[in-house]
Amino acid sequence: MKWAISPEEREYLLWLKHVEGRAILMLKWVILAVTLMSWLWSTGFVAPATEIFMLFFLYAMFNVAQTYFFHFSRVQLNQIKRFCYISYLVDVLFVTILVHFDTSHYVGRAMQSDFYVLYFLLILRGFGLFRTARENLLMNLLICVLFILSVRLQEQSVSLFGRGMALKFALIWMVILMSWFIVEIINKQKAELLKARERLIRSEQMATLGELAAGVAHEINNPIGIISAYSEYLLKNAGKTNPHSEDYEVIHKEAMRCERIVSELLNFANPSVKEIAECDIRQLNDEVVKFLFHEKEEGRIQVEQQYASEVPMVLADPMQLKQALLNIYLNARHAIEGEGVIDVTIEPAGKDANFVRVAIGDTGKGIDEDDLERVFEPFFTRKKGGTGLGLTITQRIIEAHQGRIAIQRRKPRGTLVEILLPRKE
Repeated sequence: MKWAISPEEREYLLWLKHVEGRAILMLKWVILAVTLMSWLWSTGFVAPATEIFMLFFLYAMFNVAQTYFFHFSRVQLNQIKRFCYISYLVDVLFVTILVHFDTSHYVGRAMQSDFYVLYFLLILRGFGLFRTARENLLMNLLICVLFILSVRLQEQSVSLFGRGMALKFALIWMVILMSWFIVEIINKQKAELLKARERLIRSEQMATLGELAAGVAHEINNPIGIISAYSEYLLKNAGKTNPHSEDYEVIHKEAMRCERIVSELLNFANPSVKEIAECDIRQLNDEVVKFLFHEKEEGRIQVEQQYASEVPMVLADPMQLKQALLNIYLNARHAIEGEGVIDVTIEPAGKDANFVRVAIGDTGKGIDEDDLERVFEPFFTRKKGGTGLGLTITQRIIEAHQGRIAIQRRKPRGTLVEILLPRKE
């Protein structure tokens, strides 16, 4: 099964391909040239043994193959990570065998290898290749173990607790920790930039969609009004025995539904705050609850209100704020099948004293985990006959008031909507 690549993963793979093709490959050729010259220099430019020759030859052939694949675009995007992992493991193997040979009788010296410095480059490269802390920790531990074994197994006289070994071990872990710290800072900044770009793209898409919605709503509003008026007229004048009365009723019902959709499109296209006033959010909430949950709802849905004794006033457009609350309560009522409870809490925000917190929870069927990230998307809905604009309009109204809104699942069931509105200074 071939899975689609997310935009974030695609950007990471493109970056990895660019780094591997432009920087890592050049570094690998430099390492090959420097280590070969260093080896020949230390042996007085004597022809190397067969094992040494094969090591450098195979590593050079692998670099040639990798250079061909990357510079002639023979690697697909979904194969980049696999190629880079193989390349990294080959580098680890090359450096380990090189250190192993350098500490053996091929050079004829009883001392530790100087090629251990190459492990530092592997550590730095690993932080760019492996994205999780666990992967980096495991690979760094592997490199440290390989370094100790490659020296210890060939030079029994070298003490694991000697000054030289301890210094090298300390240097390796200093590089690991410093690289870890630097890469974490870079990744954090990169994530913040990606989020800022996503917000910018989302704002541009919302602006374009709002203009389109306003244009469509303006063009079809008048024809729908005429259809609605004529269908209502025909329905009133048609008797019960008229065979077309049911048709008139369907036409009128659907025309009213179109009017509702157009109204929501207009609200979506123009969510800007119009009339700012000092508002008591508790009073606005009471008005919405009284309007929506009248006597016929009693016994089926209970609305439990918990208000703090002192709640700061907020500066808001009362009509738009009531529209936002109404959308949330409508979703809660629709989610409750049979009897249930809707509880609302209004209080000063605990962590941020500059905001007033409104929390509306229900005991309904809840929202699927896969849908939580999409509930604010325009036209996304699981409700039969829904437009998918209610929560989108609510979010835009809250954000137009410099507030924040979030939705999460409740345990054992239900949904919780939290709103933060800036208090009056």
